[in-house]
Amino acid sequence: MKIYLLLLFFSFGVLFSQSSNIESEYEVIYKVKIYPDTLSKQFSNEESTSLLINNNKSLFKSTQKAKSDSIALGIGKKQWSNVIDGKVILDMRNVPSVKFKDEVYLENGKQIIYKELLKTKFSFPLEDPIQWKIESDTKMIGNYLCKKATGKYKKRNYTAWFTESVPIPDGPYIFKGLPGLVLEVSDTNDYLSFSLISLKKVIKPIVLMKDVFATSYLTYVKARKNFLDNPAGSLSNQIGIPIEKKNIERINNNARRYNNYFD
Repeated sequence: MKIYLLLLFFSFGVLFSQSSNIESEYEVIYKVKIYPDTLSKQFSNEESTSLLINNNKSLFKSTQKAKSDSIALGIGKKQWSNVIDGKVILDMRNVPSVKFKDEVYLENGKQIIYKELLKTKFSFPLEDPIQWKIESDTKMIGNYLCKKATGKYKKRNYTAWFTESVPIPDGPYIFKGLPGLVLEVSDTNDYLSFSLISLKKVIKPIVLMKDVFATSYLTYVKARKNFLDNPAGSLSNQIGIPIEKKNIERINNNARRYNNYFD
């Protein structure tokens, strides 16, 4: 189904954002597994994620999101010349859906987290990086000898497995700062886990999320709470279309079912 949107709905910067000059030296692919509803483990979401590394910089994001952004950008460029009555016609049927939308950019040990709430994009610094405790346990992950580390972030306890064979203090999402690359990590309830798929030398552009609202973690959490207080109303305000009464309860229930906020 074609979606008709006003030109202002998508900013010019989103459709024509320029590439970064930073390129990766390595790419680590992880499988992420998430149980979106912490009250039920009836179903989970799985997706491939990518960690692009260049010396003291890295970018973590979903590989599906990278594909989605690229396809959407191509559609936007193609349809930009097809303006009808002040509108751009965007057929988004071939844009893959994304389950893991968060991104993390690391530079010189400082992490910036990027999140999306409907069509609003937020960025904020990680103010409380995990203080790891390295344990005596070891195990093999593929051909890598790994050591165990434990740490706490917000209200969750995590176990990570890192290898000093790859002396890069990086890892998926915010799980960084150990004396070696993190190959696996999960919380104690297994609501969120990352596991290594591959590690190889790759040259790819490191492109940061565009058109973000730079803020603080607390401001983002407040915005998320406001959304959850009235998901259908928030959606209606963003798209500029009233939600039919028969759909309001369904939209609200679906939005609140996705409550696995690992921040």
